[in-house]
Amino acid sequence: MGYYRKHKNGGYRLFAEAGKDMNGNRVRKTKVVYPSGPRELKRMLRDFEIEVEESAEVISKNMSFKGLAEYWRKNFAEVKWASTTYSKNMYVLEEILEYYHPRNIQDIETAHLVEYFTKERKAKRKSLVKKYEILKSIFKKATEWNFFDVDPMIGVDKPKHRAKKRPFYDEHEIRKALVVLDDVQQHQSIIIRLAIFGALRREEILGIGMDAINMKNNTLEVKRALVYTNEKGLELKETKSGEERTITLPKELLEDIQSYYRLMLGVRMELGTANTRPNPDDPDGKPIKTTLTDHEGKEVPMLFTQPNGDVLRPDSVTQFWGRIVDRFELKKISFHDLRHSSAS
Repeated sequence: MGYYRKHKNGGYRLFAEAGKDMNGNRVRKTKVVYPSGPRELKRMLRDFEIEVEESAEVISKNMSFKGLAEYWRKNFAEVKWASTTYSKNMYVLEEILEYYHPRNIQDIETAHLVEYFTKERKAKRKSLVKKYEILKSIFKKATEWNFFDVDPMIGVDKPKHRAKKRPFYDEHEIRKALVVLDDVQQHQSIIIRLAIFGALRREEILGIGMDAINMKNNTLEVKRALVYTNEKGLELKETKSGEERTITLPKELLEDIQSYYRLMLGVRMELGTANTRPNPDDPDGKPIKTTLTDHEGKEVPMLFTQPNGDVLRPDSVTQFWGRIVDRFELKKISFHDLRHSSAS
């Protein structure tokens, strides 16, 4: 429990327990604050308790589940998982912590976890399989780290995954979608056709570099994906499957790609952003590189860029596709479902 004492000049010193260190000694953190009133003082104390709990690097069987989750995040998830997997799973972990927060991990038993999933099902909350997998990982590692003698997730049944039937375009609907592409921006037309004709994922399309295109054979080598996470921003990673593949595309589409790239490169050369752009936040005037380095350390000339050299973010594709669907009254499907439309 946290508490506070009056400090000089109208301030208060906050105290929060951070468990015990490896020698069994109590760890206590303090902080001086200057609240405007009693209500803000209570809020500051509560926030400080959470801050201390999340940042504690202590090994103690008396820590809360939230403290254990934070320890697992720093020492396993952050180290072992790819950035996209990490970002998605941390979002689900936040949902777990919202409804599952036993104060002391030594009190956690298998029955408590069974009850948690029963409540989740009754409340019709989502991502139960993913929540199960995250909790499975947390308690498995915690058992290996000797927080538990026996893994409390043993005996907890995995929730059944109920896959939703995804909508897609039939041949007539694909033709209708292709017709309206004459009235959209050039890069939008190319991106949509790559999804339809190449069955490519959004991140794979934006990860295309000009080194992956073979005009002679009308092929595209799919070997990178452009991903965005709050933690690391934009990154060029390997594909979702980790395997490269080569696809054949219509000659007209590849010619449009080449024409578009030359046009954008000319614009960027004229603006001086072909390889770098000015950095207004750097007092020394050091420019920002506009090329990206892939997972193998290779600098890649990206296909889809803005005039200032920045590459397009994956969520921008989702946004413009939604606007096109509404504007031209197309059947409402997600951009990812264009990939399934191509496959079907």
